[in-house]
Amino acid sequence: MSSISLMINTPKTLEAIEIMKKYKITCVGIHINITLGKPVSSPSNIPSLLDEHGSFHKADWWFQNQVNENELILEFDNQIALFEKLTGQKPNHLNYHHRFDFYQYYPSLAKHLFEKYQLPMRLEKDYHEYPYEYAINQTYFLNTHDDIHKYLIGDIIEMPCHVGFVDQSIMEMSSLNLQRMEDHALVTSSRFKKLYHDLGYQLIGWNQLQKKTRNSY
Repeated sequence: MSSISLMINTPKTLEAIEIMKKYKITCVGIHINITLGKPVSSPSNIPSLLDEHGSFHKADWWFQNQVNENELILEFDNQIALFEKLTGQKPNHLNYHHRFDFYQYYPSLAKHLFEKYQLPMRLEKDYHEYPYEYAINQTYFLNTHDDIHKYLIGDIIEMPCHVGFVDQSIMEMSSLNLQRMEDHALVTSSRFKKLYHDLGYQLIGWNQLQKKTRNSY
């Protein structure tokens, strides 16, 4: 898919938004983040999401602990509202930072997001009320580019890539470092383009996913 996701609570958020506006980039969704940094909500309203320092719990914490679902919904809503306020546009899709099946553990969150925003979004499990065609999310990121053809097996595939260049701030913030440059080399390579074209694929954006008809639910 040819779309960009924006985290709204990072040190580089405003810089990224300026780039969006300068180049009139509209294929942008929100990358909901509740595992890195500080919340956009008042900490007193979402205590279960935060550690003793007022930061979000780390990714591994979520696999063994539960939070207040209403607080989770509040932070999701507030991040989306801030995205709209700062960018002047609505997100064209919803996904989230770090791979975690929120909708299995917090089913009311999925229902809330579907009904309120009606946007294509990443799901890690089948949800019978999801109104869009499913994309197969093969992996968190591509572990090896040499075997990329093994991932291209579905009708619609989400291939999450972390395209970028490594600097000191990235080294301090993320364990995903050199992979960003490898992903950049992959998605800009003529070999990759020829591969997916030869297999019958084309790049589309999240906003081009089609809604299912009522009979296909």
